[in-house]
Amino acid sequence: KPMQKSEALERGLIAEIGAELDDAYINSLKTLLVNPDAVAKAADSMKIVYTPLHGTGNKPVRRILREAGFKNVLVVPEQELPDSEFSTVKSPNPEEKEAFELAISLAKKEGADLIIGTDPDCDRVGVVVKSFSGEYEVLTGNQTGCLLLEYILSQMSAAGTIPNNGFVVKTIVTSELARKIAEYYNVELIEVLTGFKFIGEKIKELHETGIKKYLFGFEESYGYLAGTFSRDKDAVVASMLICEMAAYYKNRGMSL
Repeated sequence: KPMQKSEALERGLIAEIGAELDDAYINSLKTLLVNPDAVAKAADSMKIVYTPLHGTGNKPVRRILREAGFKNVLVVPEQELPDSEFSTVKSPNPEEKEAFELAISLAKKEGADLIIGTDPDCDRVGVVVKSFSGEYEVLTGNQTGCLLLEYILSQMSAAGTIPNNGFVVKTIVTSELARKIAEYYNVELIEVLTGFKFIGEKIKELHETGIKKYLFGFEESYGYLAGTFSRDKDAVVASMLICEMAAYYKNRGMSL
């Protein structure tokens, strides 16, 4: 017979997941900041527009950006709250420029440096960058992934922290530019079949066993992952790193 929820709770058979899990996740994310000083230096002047596209990214993305030190994060108000109809967009897909219409409008009004948008289940993130002409340009998944790969490896290289057994992963349909970047920093690139589960499989097979050290993985369809405590593409950590990377370049008078 099915048990009543009240009885199950009384007997300690149901455990409600509380804030401790969120806190552990957010604290783990903060350990993946590559260059926190870059964030601190740009925090006052850098302006970011974020849209969760009515999805689950609203709380975790805003929280990690706040706790990482970003002070000026503006959320698209019309797309902040859950809406199962996704009534402000034709498709809540950050691969489509149309999904960023409201965000671009807000960014123009506020003079924002950067726009990020996460899909409804917050595993993919799209990026729109203000160019020096003042226009807002959408980056492809390959462009964002290669920028992140180069940024992470360049910072590790400068700090002398690239491990001898480090590796990065891309899927077979993802840009070959990733291979050139990895070769430049003398890091092994592993190529897997399409689907992030295959990147997760390499983490389990090589990183978990201590054979090699996972550094970064991505696919062209807007999925990125740093760290090994998630085994799937994660737009929360990707949003944090994209904003950090933009801050680093802003400090040098450059945009993404």
